Amino acid sequence: MNDILTGDHENSAGSVADVNDATKVSIIVNGMEIEVEKSVEIREILRKAKDAGAIEGLIDEYVIERVEEDGELKCGETIEVKPDERFLAVPTGSTPVA
Repeated sequence: MNDILTGDHENSAGSVADVNDATKVSIIVNGMEIEVEKSVEIREILRKAKDAGAIEGLIDEYVIERVEEDGELKCGETIEVKPDERFLAVPTGSTPVA
């Protein structure tokens, strides 16, 4: 029941925040948990991985690999991710430590 005078509001549809949270999932990149949209561009995964300290240097120098699958995913690609899915971010060239 919605009573304007008392401010007592029931909202069975949920809030906008609830809807937005449903489109986000947590994934693991190089051991660090990050939150992304279910449909996400590789560049966004790398950007968030860098912000979390999972990679260093330029994100354009990295590719992503799914732990459970072969093959590289590059910056321009968009993928669907699953909750708790694991990825490795791998540099495409030499790094300061390698």
